[in-house]
Amino acid sequence: MLIDAAVLAGGRSSRLGSVAKATLRVQGRSLLEHALSAASSVARTCIVVGPIDPDLVDTTVFITRENPPFSGPAAALAAGVHHLATNGTSESDAILVLACDMPGIAAQVPALVDALAAAPADVDGVISVDATGHRQPLACLYRRRALQSALARFDADGLTGLSMRKLIEPLRLEPVVALPGATDDVDTWEDAARLGATEPTTETKEAAQ
Repeated sequence: MLIDAAVLAGGRSSRLGSVAKATLRVQGRSLLEHALSAASSVARTCIVVGPIDPDLVDTTVFITRENPPFSGPAAALAAGVHHLATNGTSESDAILVLACDMPGIAAQVPALVDALAAAPADVDGVISVDATGHRQPLACLYRRRALQSALARFDADGLTGLSMRKLIEPLRLEPVVALPGATDDVDTWEDAARLGATEPTTETKEAAQ
């Protein structure tokens, strides 16, 4: 199964005082580095969608931005999928979609790949589900054609502000139980403290702006 990956890193991080989530550090690496490491472990091509300085990622990683900026995860995902489809590589079978703010996500990625490989052909993807029953569409492996079809239901205006829940509504997604902590994300400083995430240095913060 040929996989590409899109890492979404374009939110305003308003509950973090506008400190870019992607630059928060856990165990010596930024949250973005954790996400890209998880993605690159299974993906042929990785793209980051967000206001990321190219110097902060490997030269093999593509970077793009949703238009308009900060128009939400569905618009960001559409930008990433469009870029993957037009960068000259052959089409993949599946697209791994990850938020940039889950430092433990690497543990979950192999389970997603195994689940989709074993799923019937009419399943559109596999989605992580945590212990509370919450589905995480930004920790999900979608069949490429199904995801493109879901995105094609909306024009650019329709994607702006669209929730991921609404975007994936027509897709048949099989649940994959999330490993403990794998999909825990950083939305607030309380989350950051719980997950051991610390504010970047001044130099790192300025580079990400």
